[in-house]
Amino acid sequence: MPPTKTPVEVYTGLISVFTVVGLLCALVVGLSWWSVPILLVTMAVTIGLYTENVPGYSARIIINQLTSRQRTLFQGLHLKLFWESVTQDIDLRVELKEVLTETYPSKDALMETKYIYTIRPNFSGVYAGENIVLYASYEEDAIKMEARALFSMLLSDYYGRNVGEDLKDKAQINQEAFGEGSGLTRIQEFEASHGVDVFVRLEDSDFTAGAQAARDALSRAKSFKETVDILMQKGADGYAMDRKEAEKVAKLLNLPGVQEYLITLDAKGVENLRDVTFLGGINPKGGKK
Repeated sequence: MPPTKTPVEVYTGLISVFTVVGLLCALVVGLSWWSVPILLVTMAVTIGLYTENVPGYSARIIINQLTSRQRTLFQGLHLKLFWESVTQDIDLRVELKEVLTETYPSKDALMETKYIYTIRPNFSGVYAGENIVLYASYEEDAIKMEARALFSMLLSDYYGRNVGEDLKDKAQINQEAFGEGSGLTRIQEFEASHGVDVFVRLEDSDFTAGAQAARDALSRAKSFKETVDILMQKGADGYAMDRKEAEKVAKLLNLPGVQEYLITLDAKGVENLRDVTFLGGINPKGGKK
């Protein structure tokens, strides 16, 4: 457990209070040795008013009623001012954690993911007390809700930049989405603003059942048009692409045997030309067979 940082004003405040009490005793009984035991008895009787005993694996937040300043006491017996009172106890063994299954769109398919996160109050380092006060200022459900929103945003952005086949390496996704760059920075900012330690890990990443069924169907496509038509059909997950999106995805799929050619045709003099049939097929290296 970290040590409790007791402010200097606590010592000076208690010394001042008991100095005044000692002077009052001296005035009542006179300047005799009786004033000393009276002072000691007074201190013993009121010990619960200027000390706080915190149990193990716990932290206790107290507030100065005069200045409204809060500070944290960790396990053990600690001095406090008479006008400091307890506001909250924190169990330092608490873990906020969830296992979540969510679906994200990649460039070419819907991906199903499972990730786990754990959040603990951060009581390490020189700012342990400040972190506990910060952590206690949030409801636990609010911390979890904000964490879910952050992790979902990071995964959504990452998946949206990649194609499905590149989203099966969990170690790579964990590193690139959570362990480096802007993702790591956002997580560190969350830790600093909530006084917590965060652990998040992607456990699984694969195509949704509907996306996998569509991929199986696409693998049998014989033409670019057939690929687009399949993508425009509503899948098992109820999702269907429009033509523009389907054509974009079909190009990304790069399926074997399915190719698209851009052909420039000089149709001068036949401006009303609508459909052209090439007899003999297309030569990929240029020209016509």
